[in-house]
Amino acid sequence: MIRPLVSAAFALVLTFFMSPLNAPVAQPAPAPVYPTTESSAPAKDNESVLIPLISAHEDNFYLAVSDAAQASVDQQGIVDQVRESMGATHAKILVGVDKKPNNLKGAAQLVRGLLLFGDSDALSDDWLEHGKDRGYVGKGWIVVGVMLPERAGAPTEVFVDPGRNVRPKADGATERIHLAGQQYFDSQKYTQGIIEVSKASATQLQAPKKAMFRSWQGVGILALLVLGGVLVVFIMHRRKVRAKAANKRAQRGAQLVDLLRHRACRLEKYRAPLPAGEPNGPTRRASESINAVIPALNARALLLAQNYQDGGPLSVEELARMEASLADQELLIAATKALNTLLEAKRGQSADWKAIVLTHRERLEDTAQFLNLDSVGQLHCLPQLRTMIIEHPNRLDEIQHWVQADASRQQSPVQVLDQLWQMRAELQQNHSAALTQAREARLEVVGSLRQRMDAHGARQVFTDPLTSLDVALVRAQMLKSENRQVSS
Repeated sequence: MIRPLVSAAFALVLTFFMSPLNAPVAQPAPAPVYPTTESSAPAKDNESVLIPLISAHEDNFYLAVSDAAQASVDQQGIVDQVRESMGATHAKILVGVDKKPNNLKGAAQLVRGLLLFGDSDALSDDWLEHGKDRGYVGKGWIVVGVMLPERAGAPTEVFVDPGRNVRPKADGATERIHLAGQQYFDSQKYTQGIIEVSKASATQLQAPKKAMFRSWQGVGILALLVLGGVLVVFIMHRRKVRAKAANKRAQRGAQLVDLLRHRACRLEKYRAPLPAGEPNGPTRRASESINAVIPALNARALLLAQNYQDGGPLSVEELARMEASLADQELLIAATKALNTLLEAKRGQSADWKAIVLTHRERLEDTAQFLNLDSVGQLHCLPQLRTMIIEHPNRLDEIQHWVQADASRQQSPVQVLDQLWQMRAELQQNHSAALTQAREARLEVVGSLRQRMDAHGARQVFTDPLTSLDVALVRAQMLKSENRQVSS
């Protein structure tokens, strides 16, 4: 049972080897281009057929030269010359070279032998099932057979068999491959003739790009799809965040409409008092400055509230303007409340006075700490700082006694507040001068001490009523300047 199957398979191989080879390129196959003559030594069927094995290769170019033809060609020269042309095709090229006399019936049968008995992978895996209708050369391969003549001057046979997926770049590609080396073969320059045939095979025939490249294309497309999906999710998330933020702004805007109107009514009702004391005193100047900016501030706040009273979308900029107006209103409300409280004739508000005195004493302690720094004796402000440390505590003691005195106190609240305000201004002026001179002398001042002695830093650190009044006065002066710019 097994012996008949082996015999049948062997007969099929012999049939393939001895039968004409079908090529995908529509050419008269397997007749060679050049005229052929029979060798003087007739072939004998019982002699073995010698198929050349691969003797040289580089990248996708493979050269198989038989022992009989090695003396007629320069294999390394062929590989070196063909290397430059291999970039024109994505196929693998196998060139087999043999020389008559042999048992092969021309270049076409040499190609058959290379496919069937050679050591390359050019033969298609399914050649038994589909070789006759699809071709015997595997995908991505080009097999070229060159049969050198026995005698000088005799024609050289060339046969080209492209793989299944290898296509000519233009009509007549096979003829151009055959004709590429004809003049060199006729002149017995076989090496150059094989070079030209190999180059023409690489340039005239084209195979698809490698599967690896296509797989990378697939990976690239997949990556783009994933990136697109991530981008869509990101955009949707960003829209959701924006919608949520817009909703929060709308809710806050509705709250601010009521707050702005309420604060405007309170500022109109409770203005800063205008004391009857010194007309040029700091207390009266502060009250006048604060009262002067209230109308414009309220008008702007009410306009913002009116513009958004019906709700709807609220931009970040619009919300910021509403928040800023509310902050200014509350700052001036705190200032007017502090002034009214301090200037009342009642004695029940002594805590505010004590807070002002305590803050001033703390700042005098900062002055003493500054005088203890190394190399501070070279500063020009030293006498003023020492004088202040000596005089201010005595005056603070007098004010402390006034706060604790009964109704028979001789000084009015506005007089005492003016005195404290002047002392605070003197202290801040001396502190600012000390910091400037220390910076010029490159003296190191501890960060916390530098902040408490700085005018802007002190407004952030201390919270007594006089500091709050100072902050409100500075903001009122800024609002006055802004109103002038709008009017102009």
